Amino acid sequence: MLTLVIPSLRFAAQPGQMAFDPSADLDLPGLTALLGRGEQRAAPPASTEQWLRQAFNAQDVSAAALTLALDLPDAEAGHWLRADPVHLRADRDRALLFDASVLNLRMDEAQALVDALNGLYHADGYSFVAATPSRWYLRLPMAMDGQTTPLAEALGRDIRPCMPRGENAMAWHRLLNEIQMLLYTQPVNDAREQAGQLSANSVWLWGEGQPLRALAKPAAQLYAGDALARGLAQAAGIAHGDLPDGLQHLPPPDSLLLLDSLVAPLNRGDIHAWRAALQVLEQRFLLPLWQAWRQGKVDDVCLILPGEDRTVQITLHAGQRWKFWRKPRLLKQL
Repeated sequence: MLTLVIPSLRFAAQPGQMAFDPSADLDLPGLTALLGRGEQRAAPPASTEQWLRQAFNAQDVSAAALTLALDLPDAEAGHWLRADPVHLRADRDRALLFDASVLNLRMDEAQALVDALNGLYHADGYSFVAATPSRWYLRLPMAMDGQTTPLAEALGRDIRPCMPRGENAMAWHRLLNEIQMLLYTQPVNDAREQAGQLSANSVWLWGEGQPLRALAKPAAQLYAGDALARGLAQAAGIAHGDLPDGLQHLPPPDSLLLLDSLVAPLNRGDIHAWRAALQVLEQRFLLPLWQAWRQGKVDDVCLILPGEDRTVQITLHAGQRWKFWRKPRLLKQL
């Protein structure tokens, strides 16, 4: 089975926009043919991370441990969290969260900010590490006594219901407030704002959980750019690599591809960029996949389309090639 997970292809319309079709007037023959020919099944709503965790049977494994093993395999043992740089924007009576995809931090900027954090907190046993400009970590002196919200689930939302929870929640809230005050004063952020760029004015703590263990193997090979997906593959002991440029050359049949190019535009609320990314996805992946399946070059295909109302699964098998009466289906018809 060749499985393609496509986050942010389906998303809920805003109130008053129930007839809104973001893919209207786009030329999507591959996508609409796949949607029309395949068997549709609805599953409970799940984020991309939740779907991947279910597929790998890793619901309780620490996200920080999964990506740390990928980013810093020689990291010191201990209690680690993700502490990713984010931008908080005040919006009336709430604060909205935006991740590093809108920051475009350079590594030297990330390191300068992490150095400032370590200067303040190292004596308390906290150690910040910038593994990449967008993936930071925090090593704690002891295990976290609370629960956090995955970064992907907090994006573009009021952060208040997403803040750390538990008996010592207020201590974590105070820590985050201190971090924000420190980052506000940093020359790196001053320079970014003067250049018209967003500041990295906070971090998002998340990723607690159980230590790494052997995981299930939902496929023989994973192709993805997402660090968590690749961390899951590494922990499961399956091969993983970057996404190909397209499906003109098919990967092995038992492969899982995470096509997440629509996520960042949707998180930014940039519908024009989302439409452009969908057109690229169509030309490089969906149309070649439809043509390959129709020509018998691949027999079994599964599209996983996570959504806030439900997850839609579209499955095509070889026997469905003869069901020519099944017409193409528009995205909004899902």
